[in-house]
Amino acid sequence: MSKKDLAVAFKQFIEEHSLFTKHDRLLVGVSGGIDSVVLCHLLREGGYSFEIAHVNFLLREQESFRDEDFCRQLAQQLDVPIAVARYDTRDYAQEKKLSIQVAARELRYAFFNQLITERKGSDTEIKYMLTGHHADDNAETVLINLFRGSGLAGLRGILPSRGEIRRPLLFASRNNITEYASQKQLTWVEDSSNAESKYARNFLRNNIIPALREQYPTVVENINDSARHLHDIEQFYMAAMKRQLEKLVLKKEAEEQLPILKWKQLPGKSAILYEWLQPFGFSSGQMADLEALADSQTGQYIDSPTHRLLRNRNWLVLTPLPTEASGIILLEGDEGKIQFRDGILQWKIQGYAGEPISENSLDAWLDATDIRFPLLLRPWKAGDYFYPLGMRKKKKLARFFIDNKLSRNQKEKTWVIESSGRIIWVLAQRIDDRFRISASTKKTLRFEFVPLTNTSI
Repeated sequence: MSKKDLAVAFKQFIEEHSLFTKHDRLLVGVSGGIDSVVLCHLLREGGYSFEIAHVNFLLREQESFRDEDFCRQLAQQLDVPIAVARYDTRDYAQEKKLSIQVAARELRYAFFNQLITERKGSDTEIKYMLTGHHADDNAETVLINLFRGSGLAGLRGILPSRGEIRRPLLFASRNNITEYASQKQLTWVEDSSNAESKYARNFLRNNIIPALREQYPTVVENINDSARHLHDIEQFYMAAMKRQLEKLVLKKEAEEQLPILKWKQLPGKSAILYEWLQPFGFSSGQMADLEALADSQTGQYIDSPTHRLLRNRNWLVLTPLPTEASGIILLEGDEGKIQFRDGILQWKIQGYAGEPISENSLDAWLDATDIRFPLLLRPWKAGDYFYPLGMRKKKKLARFFIDNKLSRNQKEKTWVIESSGRIIWVLAQRIDDRFRISASTKKTLRFEFVPLTNTSI
């Protein structure tokens, strides 16, 4: 590819992907290496408006300052503004408990974003940030993600645009870029750490890809072609997945519910579960346990950093943490006390020696033999039923409310407590006959409920 061919292909790639126009002001991240230097010259040759940003990470002693000086000279040569930042990357990495590479990436993009933010709304507002990633970088990224066990999103590699970031060199190979630089007689600086193979990317670049090229000369091109196909497949997959989740998942305020039996009948149920839960902080490493949750007992749950997935009868229920905000509250342990929307609830497991049972409607004494924790405290819902104390037949709560002449307001404030999918107490109204105290009772679960007025724990 000649220098003219690269410039033409550069313009075509920008237009094909609608990356930016000549009316946009651009910020180019420049290290001083060949990729970012060629990017700057292609932008100048194409008549685009841009500035340079350089970060000195203070990692390579005098070489770091050599790179900084080179970038300043490049900006002067191209007659464009330059912004430079210096960071003690090792201290930052140690403070944040990050690797040097991750720390450098965070600092780099934080600086670029700062420059963009500071200029918003001004006459010199920066529209997009550009990096010099090219086809070889993309092939390396795909392989790294493959070896790390990435999903479909990782195998489609680096995208030409993401948010305010644009990557207009993704179409070009490292050889294309080197040929252009040679023909234009450009100068650049070499990062000595690139020759070290202790980092994953350098190991692939210096060892694996050259070995692959011996057997498959067009390996980089092939990987990039596959990545483009996978990107198209990912877009189709995500559109189909979105439609499936919209049909399958029921949403109620902050809570989402997935019907287990219906989900199990679908093809690709593992992928459906992952795509539903991944945005809520659940990891791929949790997937086996999350699938097993569908076959567990009511009340079992798994947490992400922000959410809880709970098995509740025939549903998987997703709620934010803390679960009190979701309307489903877990009661755990033999003794406890919680405050929720409509009151304060206290409970305790203790022995029973035949003492008189409390007749207060706000208290409940239950035989603890068949009660399993965790218990669920939740608002009642249509379809709920229990066996009211003194009755051997079940009754729907809706009919129970009618028979007891409850007002609409009273019904709306009714909560129930479940154990393994069975209602054991309709708060402040009636316990379930299956859990009544009998002559054989040895251990009781005792509740005290205080309706919330101005009371606090």
